[in-house]
Amino acid sequence: MGVWAKDAAACAAIGTATETDFAVLTGSPFRDGPSASYGNFGPLADGKATLEAGGSAGSRSIAIEQTSPDALTIDGKAYIRCTP
Repeated sequence: MGVWAKDAAACAAIGTATETDFAVLTGSPFRDGPSASYGNFGPLADGKATLEAGGSAGSRSIAIEQTSPDALTIDGKAYIRCTP
């Protein structure tokens, strides 16, 4: 769960029209761009999960791996946790 981006600069740019290197994860929606995907996202098992999500852009599988409390990969791309 949380807000994630590729680096601190991307965290600061979330919400701008041009930022694309971020992800917002909650218990149901997943957002990594202008549209959200929805599904019932369960807990990680051994730090990993595959989210089956759907939305206006169609269905997709999203591979998540949390490598530390403040770092994860989404479909093989590294992200850090954004903090206020």
